[in-house]
Amino acid sequence: MKKILAIFCFVPLLFACEEKEEKPDYLWEEERFIDVLTEFQITEGIIRLGYHRFPDSTYSTDSIYAAMYQDLGISEAEFDSNYHYYLKDTEKMAKIYEQVITRISERAAEVNQKGN
Repeated sequence: MKKILAIFCFVPLLFACEEKEEKPDYLWEEERFIDVLTEFQITEGIIRLGYHRFPDSTYSTDSIYAAMYQDLGISEAEFDSNYHYYLKDTEKMAKIYEQVITRISERAAEVNQKGN
């Protein structure tokens, strides 16, 4: 009987100890993060493909990132903090990246359509 009573006393304690993580104050809403991450990935693509390195280009990699952060009204530290927060949940981050890829594909289709 004491064992059953002990189980009934300790089981609720186990669930009570489960702490739900509070979202930090700096955290953007998921939709905002997707918007920013989309722009970041486009900027990253420009840099990796070397479009900023034409002979007449005066843009450095750092200045391109700085321009992106300024255009979005954020700092590099804010981006990094949000990125690392969302990265903790890999399943959620995978879904976020699916949306980012979809948005980039849609924008590429728009550009291609305007070019034709």
